[in-house]
Amino acid sequence: MRLGKLLFSLLGVALQALQGNTCLAQSAPPCANPAAFTLTEALSRPACVRELNVRGQSLELLPASVAQLGSLRRLYAHENHLRHLPASLTQLDSLQVLFLNKNGLLDLPADLGRLHRLQQLQIDQNQLTELPPSIGGLDSLRFLLTAWNNFTSLPEQLGQLSQLEYFDGSHNQLLFLPATLPRLRGLRYVYLNDNKLQRLPEQLGQLGRLQELNLANNQLEALPKSLGSCQELKVLIVSGNQLKALPNSLGELQNLEILIANDNQLRALPRSLSRLPKLKTIIVKGNAFDPAARQRAQAQLPQAHIYFQ
Repeated sequence: MRLGKLLFSLLGVALQALQGNTCLAQSAPPCANPAAFTLTEALSRPACVRELNVRGQSLELLPASVAQLGSLRRLYAHENHLRHLPASLTQLDSLQVLFLNKNGLLDLPADLGRLHRLQQLQIDQNQLTELPPSIGGLDSLRFLLTAWNNFTSLPEQLGQLSQLEYFDGSHNQLLFLPATLPRLRGLRYVYLNDNKLQRLPEQLGQLGRLQELNLANNQLEALPKSLGSCQELKVLIVSGNQLKALPNSLGELQNLEILIANDNQLRALPRSLSRLPKLKTIIVKGNAFDPAARQRAQAQLPQAHIYFQ
């Protein structure tokens, strides 16, 4: 009889175990808050943290232990005093957004391309002189901001970023662009102003989805004829170069709305621009248009507002 009661008691305990011990469940804190605002906080619950924001905390380094944050998707570490990054950062294979702008970064991890889920990388306003060749491995990258650094060139592997839509390489010391740049068929916004570019890839027109292109303040003497193939281009800025003429192929840009070409050596506008029904604003201040050339341009483009001065 006692044996039967004992078995019954044990069976009850087993059923409770199968249904879950509520006391034990309550002792494990849920991941109620996926965001953390200090490294200490994040590392105290590494499995929970999806977002780490340490912006403007005067950090001089990120510890190698940041690799413990295996679920991290967004890391905001901008406006600090970082000079280098730990190699272990590239182990964060869930990372989608990485802000490192406004630091004092001198280099990037050689294996940066291991971050295959990364979609947005902001490294502008640092002291970088080169991008690692592995950057071509960032096959999910859509937004790349590299402005205000000291780049004189970009790696050919940049052309492997097939998902890239937005690229800001302005305010550097770029002398030329990689020949692979035209492979980035998804590019929509490109800012390369304030560099030292003397020429552009001849196949630039392969960027068929391009909507905005800023090439101001370089040393360009000509634009490639293929530019006319950028059928979705709406805004073209080429001010502050050494252009003596614009290619007739610009007349093929059926969606062009704004053309800005201040401070060049232009004496006339291509007649082909008259074929562009959406072109409403042309700004060509600081060029060499004589009165007759101005009158011709205004007669040919009655639908556009042309600003000569």
